[in-house]
Amino acid sequence: MHEEFKKIMSFFSLSPEEKVKHLDDVFHNSIEFFEHFKKTLHSGTPEEKSAFMKEVMELQEKLKLETEKMCKETGLSEDELKEFSQQKENFSEEEWRSIQSAKQKFEEQAEELTSIIPQPQKPQESSKKEGKKTVKKKWVKS
Repeated sequence: MHEEFKKIMSFFSLSPEEKVKHLDDVFHNSIEFFEHFKKTLHSGTPEEKSAFMKEVMELQEKLKLETEKMCKETGLSEDELKEFSQQKENFSEEEWRSIQSAKQKFEEQAEELTSIIPQPQKPQESSKKEGKKTVKKKWVKS
């Protein structure tokens, strides 16, 4: 399980040309990583869950830094970069197929993870406001 994480993280140190060559590999490793993550969340020990969460947070931070770096290098905002990545004409046919396939698999995994990971409960507001007194203002007719 940690092998996929190492492979994903090593992808970020590649040159742009090498990243293009290994795009399928990083997508495959990412899908495998999140499959293991899903299984661990479902039936792993607390230690395994904690280790995976640490890796997920590290990956999230690395993606954030890479996005900031790409924005700086291209002069595009994050929204513009996202828009660019969603336009087929910006990629070769092979790259586009790979991206779309990975995107679909990631979306499916995200749905599954959402059903496994407990969502934080929003505190319910009490029907009575405690500690506040309402003062009625007296209106004077003029």
